[in-house]
Amino acid sequence: MWALSFKPSVESKDIKKISKPDWGAIDEDIQSLKSDPLPPGVKKIKKGKDAHYRIRRWPFRIGYKLYFGKKIIRIMYVRRRTESTYR
Repeated sequence: MWALSFKPSVESKDIKKISKPDWGAIDEDIQSLKSDPLPPGVKKIKKGKDAHYRIRRWPFRIGYKLYFGKKIIRIMYVRRRTESTYR
């Protein structure tokens, strides 16, 4: 079983921008990472030593890093994807 940790900006900024019903669904996905840190549909964002991963909970993206030695999942961001996200 993996442990969860949140980057301080996730708790102070990202979560406040999300409605309670949406956060409930996102939190389920985050909690499920404890048993399967690389679920189907996960995408590796960077290659090499500093890789992190992203899962989608439409229209949100959850970015996280895995620390395999310590079995820790660090949630780096939870953001809404909009039309202007990739401009």
